[in-house]
Amino acid sequence: MTSWPSLLGLLRNDPKAAELAEWPFDFDIHVVRHGPITHVEPVHLASGEPLEAIAKDGGGGTYFLCGAGDGEDRPVLFADSEGSAGIIGVNLRDALLLLAALPCAGQALSLEYQGRAVDEAMLLALRQEEDEELSEAADMDDLPERRAEFLERLGLTPPPLTELLDRAREAAALEPSYVLLNEHGDAYQQA
Repeated sequence: MTSWPSLLGLLRNDPKAAELAEWPFDFDIHVVRHGPITHVEPVHLASGEPLEAIAKDGGGGTYFLCGAGDGEDRPVLFADSEGSAGIIGVNLRDALLLLAALPCAGQALSLEYQGRAVDEAMLLALRQEEDEELSEAADMDDLPERRAEFLERLGLTPPPLTELLDRAREAAALEPSYVLLNEHGDAYQQA
């Protein structure tokens, strides 16, 4: 197994990387400074395995590392504030790569489930479309530069987009093992 530097450590020690993680990639670790990260309601895994909240998004959602251990090689689950949850990476490295380099992974997987072939050109077009929407909504014209700087600061080199989609598919296959329940025992909808 390859040993990587702690990505959370890098984010905590590099204010610019943390700023880029928060915006435009919606992975906010700054909330840690204000006490423990909490979700909008008490949650736990149906399996009884531990959850470690590591970041928030702007809409009240929470990123969790799942399972025993204290490393970043655990699956990353994202739970939104509306009752949906899903594994977004088999580990933190993959989750951050997907958030930054292939934010349209969910859309691409949905197209595959509908029987459409998704190749590198389609992934580039989907990402470009998503980038344009975000850039227009946020009046931001330097998203590609922000993406490159964020990935460089964390020492992440994205593989081809089709390989990232394979990683998203691998993460999605883990979802049945990581069912998130609220305090009443109701399961979050699989995202």
